[in-house]
Amino acid sequence: MKTRPFLSPIIGTALVFAVLLLAQCKSSLPAQKTEINAFLAAFNKSTKANNTDSLVDYFDNGRQNPAFNRLVNLLIGRTGFNGDTKAIAAINLDVDGSDIKFINEEIAVAHIPAKFSHDSLSDKQSVLTLTLHKVLPHKYKITVVDAKRFLADYVAYESFVRQKTMSEKDIFSPITLAAFKAANLLKTKYDSVVWFAHVDQKTFYYVVKGKWAMHEDINRYKDSVVEPYKMGLVNPELKEIIPPEYDLIHNISGTFPGLVEVEKDNKKGFYDLDGKIVVPVSYDQVLPINDDGNLAVLRSGGDYFYLKQDLSISEKVDLKIGDFISKVKNLTSSFDLYKKAMEVVTEYNSKTEHGAIYIAPSYLVEMNLVSKESDFKNPLRKIDYEEVHTNYQVSFTGTVKQPDNWLEASFYSIRDYFLGGRGEFYDKKNIVIVDKKNNRIFTKDIMVDYTPGEGGSIFKGLCDINNIKAINDSLYEVKAGAALYIELYDSTKSIEGGPYYHYLAVKNNKLVELPNNRNFGFTKYVKMDDSYLNACYNLQIGSGSFKDMQKKTINQITPEMLRYMKNEIFADYAYQFKDKRWVAVFEDGDNPAYNGHRNDNKPNNPNVDDSLTVIDKYNVNWINQKLNGKKTPQNTIAAK
Repeated sequence: MKTRPFLSPIIGTALVFAVLLLAQCKSSLPAQKTEINAFLAAFNKSTKANNTDSLVDYFDNGRQNPAFNRLVNLLIGRTGFNGDTKAIAAINLDVDGSDIKFINEEIAVAHIPAKFSHDSLSDKQSVLTLTLHKVLPHKYKITVVDAKRFLADYVAYESFVRQKTMSEKDIFSPITLAAFKAANLLKTKYDSVVWFAHVDQKTFYYVVKGKWAMHEDINRYKDSVVEPYKMGLVNPELKEIIPPEYDLIHNISGTFPGLVEVEKDNKKGFYDLDGKIVVPVSYDQVLPINDDGNLAVLRSGGDYFYLKQDLSISEKVDLKIGDFISKVKNLTSSFDLYKKAMEVVTEYNSKTEHGAIYIAPSYLVEMNLVSKESDFKNPLRKIDYEEVHTNYQVSFTGTVKQPDNWLEASFYSIRDYFLGGRGEFYDKKNIVIVDKKNNRIFTKDIMVDYTPGEGGSIFKGLCDINNIKAINDSLYEVKAGAALYIELYDSTKSIEGGPYYHYLAVKNNKLVELPNNRNFGFTKYVKMDDSYLNACYNLQIGSGSFKDMQKKTINQITPEMLRYMKNEIFADYAYQFKDKRWVAVFEDGDNPAYNGHRNDNKPNNPNVDDSLTVIDKYNVNWINQKLNGKKTPQNTIAAK
């Protein structure tokens, strides 16, 4: 089995401790546990000796990998988590207590207990996971580091130590300390003060009357039952400028400079900072636009209005979505959300939650470009905080239209950076579909990584394509480039990237992705034609280490890919292949229907012809014709 290079999700800026996992060697020498124990003991000895040079050599290509060097400096206590600060916690690895699992004769995974400590403070336990590869007889290298839990725990412990050892003046900025004091005064009038917003060195206070449970309240479903609460806003003079009557108050200047979006009963409106209602809280949607005479389009049911530059509201106007969608801000451009979120820093009224809270403009949430609420790294506090964004970038990648222009789709690549316990970044795509014929708009997330492991993979190049085709008025085929892992019958060949097919159906006026376990998803929902043979794919060819393989881009489906495509249809019904190579291919794949039987100790099916749909049978016959060069239909049987 060829093992794909694995990108291990590690925390922090550029701290991705992952390298290429080498393919299984041909050596017949088994990996001995005693050798692994000796390797780990020597590794730990170098750690305790603070010997950076020798420690780096334990990693495959360690000297050329900055991420490994960062980890080494952390282990020996030279630097802290950020890599540019002094370490404040000692790390002790209990290699004797390691849990060692053998993947095969050359590859083993060691789960090493770790302990963080600082002076007389209580310790914290964690685990560091290393994948070891036998590169020569009796010689090993660390090829993968999975430090997801390890670094999350370390970040938390650093925060714990700082809070126990640093004064408040060392942690909090003066404006934050002053806000804490003012918030205590407001608690005599309100049940809680949840956030501070700092505008031009002046602080505004988000106040709540009633019981407040932030994440449940902000993200609640329309018909859910929650404890009653209402939110308002108080100015720097501690005077109420927005009464506590609203379900949610967004970040100041989040949509328009100097204005604050509010929500009540799923309606939107705006206040200014003097407490004047600029836009009545009666609109279903507020869409800021790039237009010389108008700031936004306001929607109330099926009626549209303009919010003019002078903040007056027009009479009802005759508009359709297709008339203005191209003018909506940020829908035809790329943007850095972190910069926008930091224009007005809004932080928690908390000495333990250190993130900067960002309540995104409602229209960006409705377009599925950002989450409703996010925690960003707070520049006003000198302490790291788990599970916060360090950045969030949305890249507009273009618009695709149907030939008659009634349907168009805009594609976006979204990169979400995290600190603490998450992958360094996550990649995904988003699609916004405008159906001009029916005057409606849909949005949907699209995955970009269909490979083993966690987190998103970077996928770029010629095969990173986006396309949309209407199968009918309520079914769309979306083709988007993604990182793939498809091992072919020839074990020296695999598909590493190319189009992934999504089938999106309109149900109850929402866009729903239809279930599909197949890498070549069109075989399930569409009767194939020659157009499906033309597609861009990235191949890896060869054996040995990943870096030594030949990289090749093709623009045509090969016969070998067709054979995989046909047998994938049968695998989707848990067919019992007679060819052991096909068994290995699909066992190594990620099809839950095929592997579900194996994982549940159920026998696979010797015959699945009765399970095949009309489309399945058509496509199997069509593929057979292409493989055999015949025009007459062939029998629907799997490859033997």
